[in-house]
Amino acid sequence: MDLSAFPYLQGNYAPVAQECDWSESDLTLEGKVPDKLVGAFMRDGANAAFQPNYYVYPLDGDGMVHAIYFKDGHVEYKNRWVETNHLKTERKFGRTIYGSVGKLLPVPEDVIEAGGEPSPIRNTANTNVLYHGEKLLAMWEGGFPHLLNNDLSTVGLYDYEGALQPGDALTAHPKICPETGQLISCTQRWDSPNYWVQIFDKNAKHVRTIPVEFERKSIIHDLQITDNYIIIFYAPAFHSVEQAMKGEDPFHWEPERGSKVIVIPRDGRGKNMIFETDAFFSWHYCNGFEKGGKILVDYIWISSIPFTQAQGTGVEKQPRRMYRMTLDPKTKKVTQEQFSDVFCEFSRVDERRMGKEYRYGFAASSNRDWGDAHGYNCTGRYDFETGEVKLWEYGPDANAGEPVHVPNPDSDREEDGWIMCFVYNPEEGAYLSILSAGDFDDGPVAKVRIPTRVPNGFHANWMQGLTL
Repeated sequence: MDLSAFPYLQGNYAPVAQECDWSESDLTLEGKVPDKLVGAFMRDGANAAFQPNYYVYPLDGDGMVHAIYFKDGHVEYKNRWVETNHLKTERKFGRTIYGSVGKLLPVPEDVIEAGGEPSPIRNTANTNVLYHGEKLLAMWEGGFPHLLNNDLSTVGLYDYEGALQPGDALTAHPKICPETGQLISCTQRWDSPNYWVQIFDKNAKHVRTIPVEFERKSIIHDLQITDNYIIIFYAPAFHSVEQAMKGEDPFHWEPERGSKVIVIPRDGRGKNMIFETDAFFSWHYCNGFEKGGKILVDYIWISSIPFTQAQGTGVEKQPRRMYRMTLDPKTKKVTQEQFSDVFCEFSRVDERRMGKEYRYGFAASSNRDWGDAHGYNCTGRYDFETGEVKLWEYGPDANAGEPVHVPNPDSDREEDGWIMCFVYNPEEGAYLSILSAGDFDDGPVAKVRIPTRVPNGFHANWMQGLTL
């Protein structure tokens, strides 16, 4: 592949070609791996297998999951492509067939006649990997999730026993209620402007659908829950499949429309509350909760849509900041407050506090300026009680991934857990960093060094109890 034309396929954004299995003897352990941990740390991400036709921002590469398994203080590593129909078809023909959401390609007739995947919209399965109801899923918000085995081998597309219908696209950003174990998710469709909240019980059985009607399909990437509500941001950010098929720029930002915040009752009863505010965009929430009759949401604020079809515009590098939004159901007033001026993304919390009042948020963060592509060389801890932000820097040229809070099984305190993320430092190579959630001054308590590179990716999770 010739990747020279794409900034987001350079350095540690570049794909890796090999699937590897590294035992503990192949890995190098530095410090002490917590022996209380039984499970797996997994992260999904884009890993282009064939020459892309378009790659302004890393949304389109084939999904690859990287995993480190923990048991009795021992570790091992695997990485595997998600074997989607689109990837299998391109492998069969040995060439690029499918385009991207920014520049779609018609599927050649000879591919369709040979039984290849007929949809021009590639299911990348590259955005998130989640374990719920004893189902391990690789997720992408434009289609069905893919069911995986514990060893990362692909079973196939998963429709939740028929709950998902052809054309439904399940979000890659569900939330799990810490009290009920419910998975709160949503579906959207390429052929409809509407949005459907989907709720599954702790065993991954479908509970209810809550429809939300819109006049126009907006790019809604994430959602947030509180005890009683589901919150989504309806930004004036739009995508046109028809323009993407013509090779035209399909992304549209219309700030004069402003942004809406939709608050949806979780029980499916009562009316949705709609709040209006100035236009902004957000990829990711940190957390949300109810307090004193108001709804508070912590999230990553971006001033406008952060992607386009043209290269070199820099829109994807615009500032991203931690914000707190307060919604007043009585007055319908929206209050926005910038919490920090640190460049950050991929915000996370102790999942046991999801939808609840909490103290700490964690995010991939940066304390430096980047050149052709942006990245994150720190893990940040955002203290919503004191206002303090602490950064642990892995090195000025390092790339640090989404930080995941892994709870201490013997404590319910946020600060007693660990923060895990994949790091690549050109001087050190690739490793899994394990920080103490309560101590950002002394650095990682352990590093699991990996002999092959782990490229920058998207979302990670801790899979409690999942072993080989």
